[in-house]
Amino acid sequence: MNDPERLLDLLASMPRDLRPSPLRMHGRDELRMFDSVMLQVLDRGDEPTVKESAALVGRSVPRTSRIADDLVRRELAERYEDEADRRVRRIRIGQEGAAVLQKIRSVRIDAPMALWNQFTQQERQIVLYSVEIYAKAARRTRDATDPPG
Repeated sequence: MNDPERLLDLLASMPRDLRPSPLRMHGRDELRMFDSVMLQVLDRGDEPTVKESAALVGRSVPRTSRIADDLVRRELAERYEDEADRRVRRIRIGQEGAAVLQKIRSVRIDAPMALWNQFTQQERQIVLYSVEIYAKAARRTRDATDPPG
């Protein structure tokens, strides 16, 4: 295995080893990847319509509507009438949906920090230095492909 293959293998294995699947974060049911995307859109606080949500996530209105209906059925989101225009139905994240997102965020932070606590002080310095190099390369790549306006 060459170095790039080894790096890819390590990067792929670490998330599996560090944290539980986000698909199982909602106790009563599986949370599909697109459910998570929709919850994150709703968590922004805009309380969009289905059409606005569809534009934000890049899916068709009927597909987005089915996802929203499923989130509402599972009590992760709520639909309601817009006060300014009763013909408009908006979607907002529910308490259960917000709790699921918070749990996902906590796991994403807690797992690497638990790993950090396994390192010696010398290993921490090496890891920190290596991650700084990795982050600088990521910024250079971003700037080369998406220069600031």
